[in-house]
Amino acid sequence: MPGSVFKMDGGMSIKEQVRLLRSVIGRKVMEIDDFDKEAAGTIGDDVERYLNVIEFLNNDIAGYKTIVEDLSDGSRDMTGNIYDIASLPPESAAIYTEFYLPLLSEDDRQEEEIAMGIKTQYATDLAKEYVIHVGRVALMDTNALEVILADEEILTLIGNAILDSPRIMEALGKNE
Repeated sequence: MPGSVFKMDGGMSIKEQVRLLRSVIGRKVMEIDDFDKEAAGTIGDDVERYLNVIEFLNNDIAGYKTIVEDLSDGSRDMTGNIYDIASLPPESAAIYTEFYLPLLSEDDRQEEEIAMGIKTQYATDLAKEYVIHVGRVALMDTNALEVILADEEILTLIGNAILDSPRIMEALGKNE
């Protein structure tokens, strides 16, 4: 897949990405243990913050595991669950940037940024693959095609996309 997660940094191999993501997963598991101990010895709002960080880390780990499973089998089939990968609740963004990241060492922060870049690119690629799949299925399904042909809004979108594609316009010209 050109431009996809598989060479997003200009040369990181799939094996290197999997190794990095597994390292990040391991670090996050240990951090959960640390935050759990901190939460047990804390009261008030701090407990809530630690529990929110733990929830964030568990969601983050689920996303990374989904990516590792897809990449490690070598299929690059983009079968991940977009919810697992992109399941960062809005309230977690502040916890992540204002509380979690500052706690990381410089090396861990750099590793985190690379891993988050891989995750972001994978989620983008996965979403695009899903949209392409739905489009293909719709164009090949007789019932869906009838609905598409009856919907002016969808036909306008398709028509505009075709008008922007010289290759399709050329193919249409050959068929007339």
